[in-house]
Amino acid sequence: MPEYRHTEQAVVNVRIYTVLKTMEACFATSSYKGIDLSLEQREGLVFSAPTFLFFYHGIIARKEAAPRIKAHETNGRIDFRALIADTSAQGAFQPGRVYSRWLNDIFANDPNAGNMFRWSGRTSLTQGMFKMLDAGRFDYFIDYYAMLHFNELTEGNGGEYSYYPLLEHEGQFGMGGIACNDTPQGRTVISRINELLVGLRQTDEYTNANAFWLMPPGLEAKYWRLWHDEVLSRTE
Repeated sequence: MPEYRHTEQAVVNVRIYTVLKTMEACFATSSYKGIDLSLEQREGLVFSAPTFLFFYHGIIARKEAAPRIKAHETNGRIDFRALIADTSAQGAFQPGRVYSRWLNDIFANDPNAGNMFRWSGRTSLTQGMFKMLDAGRFDYFIDYYAMLHFNELTEGNGGEYSYYPLLEHEGQFGMGGIACNDTPQGRTVISRINELLVGLRQTDEYTNANAFWLMPPGLEAKYWRLWHDEVLSRTE
C-alpha cells in the first residue's frame, strides 16, 4: 500500500487496544473480528478479513517439567484447569493480555489462577519468559506455538523445550486480522486491505509464510483444510 506512509511503534501488548483508539493506527495481528477481545477492547475498532490462521495457546515448558505436566494429560492434551490446581507445577501468564476466550475466562474467574506467576510489562515479553523459565522461576508458561518456534530459531536451542496443547482448546482454531481505529481513514484502510487480500492470500509466498510460523508439526492436513474452508472463504 504505497499510497500510505508506514511507521512502526512498539507498544506493550496489554495496552495495544487502548493505544490503537487514540491515533490513526492499525494493529496487524488482532483476532479476526475481535472475537477473543472483550466488548470494551472491541469498541471503536474496525477489522479486516482474516489474514492468518492459527491454533490457540498451549503450554511451553522445559523437558524437566514433563512428569508434572503430563500427569494432567487427557487424550494427548493437558487439562489446564487441573494443572493450575496442582501447586507442584508453577505456571506463568501475563495479566491483561488477550489469550483465547476460554483462557481469558479461566484467568479471570478460576481461583487457582492465583497460584500462577504473573508477568507484566515490556515489549520483549516472550524472550523474557524464556529467560525466567531457564532461571527456574516457574515450570511452564502459556503462549502460542509460534513463540516457541521463534525462540528456537533465534536462540538455536531446538529440543530444549516441549509444547503441550490444551484440552480447553480441543477442536478450536483461531483466525487473525488487521484492526484499525474506526475513523474514516481507518475504514478506508480496511476496505483497501480487504481488496488486496483476495489475491494475496492465494500466493505461495503468503501461504508459505503462514505455514512456516503458525502450523505445528503433525497438523498440516488440518491446517490447509481450515485455510481453504475458513480463511479464503471470507472477504471481509
